[in-house]
Parts: sequence; C-alpha cells; structure tokens
Amino acid sequence: MSDSLWDVTLADLRARTASASPTPGGGSVAAVTAAFGCALVLMALEITARRDPAVGDAIATGRSLLDRLEPAADRDVELFEDYLRARRLPRGTDEERATRRAAVAAASAAATEGPLAAAAVAVEALEWAFSVLPLVAGPVVSDVRAGADLLLGSVLATLRGAEANVAQMGDDAPAFTARLDALRRAAEAAHARIDRTPEEPR
Repeated sequence: MSDSLWDVTLADLRARTASASPTPGGGSVAAVTAAFGCALVLMALEITARRDPAVGDAIATGRSLLDRLEPAADRDVELFEDYLRARRLPRGTDEERATRRAAVAAASAAATEGPLAAAAVAVEALEWAFSVLPLVAGPVVSDVRAGADLLLGSVLATLRGAEANVAQMGDDAPAFTARLDALRRAAEAAHARIDRTPEEPR
C-alpha cells in the first residue's frame, strides 16, 4: 500500500482489513485503535478545559503521545511488507539460501521492534490516562476509561503479532519474549489502576 492508512476513509480501511491482503494486519489495526483510544482521553480533557484551563499541560502531553502513536500504523505495514519481500528472495543455491535466511532474520527482528516500540508508547498513554482521571469533568470520565480500554486492547493485540515473529527468531527469542512480557505486565497494571480508581463527580 503506497498511501497512508490515515488518508483513507474508515470504510476503505475496514474493507482493506477484511480483504485477503495481509496488510493492514493486526499491528496496523492495533496502532489505529491506540490512536483513537488516546484521542478519546484527549476529548475528555478538551471538554474539561472549557471550565478548567489548568488541564492544558495534560492536553499537551496527550497531543505529543498521539503524534507518536499515529505513525505506527503505516510503519507496521512497511515492516511487514519488508518481511514478505525477504521471504520471496530466491533460494535455489546455498548462497541464495544463506542470503535469504539473513534477510528474513533481519526483517523479522525489525518487524518485532516496530510493534514493541508502538506498544511502549501505548503503555505511556495508559499511564497518562490514569494521571488525568482526577482532572476530567465527571460526565466524561467514562470516555477516559473507554480510551484506556482501547489502549489496553491495542497493546495486547500488538504483542500477539510480535509473538508470532519471536517464534521464528531462534537465539534472539528469549530477549524479545522478556520485553513482550514486561510490556504486557505494564499495560495490564496501568489499566488495573484506572479500573480501581473510583469516579468522583466534579
């Protein structure tokens, strides 16, 4: 795909996702979901800002997170297409097979690093969502919680895709698995803190 996922309509994105094309796949859709989760929390803050300008710093932090989350969708497509190109390399001779193995290994590592980086930003967004809960106006607390639900789902979905790559990594797999597990625990812990926070009308 040459165009950005952010330049197509929602209907087109849905249709592409539901097609036989391998992209956009789980990582890209998860990244889009994370951006919308972050956007929901921002909406709650923007509504709150109408009566409480003191939330401006929290909004600025959220905008920065959103700017970091958005590129992950297109990046995931690029990385997976690089991986597919590596898989299509010729393997008729020993030299070609060695070249292909090295290319597939490098592409697999890159296609795992990308999702891990995206998941890490989504975890930051979850922690930010928790930090703004006491700031938002009562009626839109549910939007912060809904945004956090989407962010958690995005992290878990992203890590599922990364796990599929790790399974093919051989000696490098344990280090990647440890990072996956750490991100999953961090996301679940941040979301649990949000769930445990009682709603207090303002």
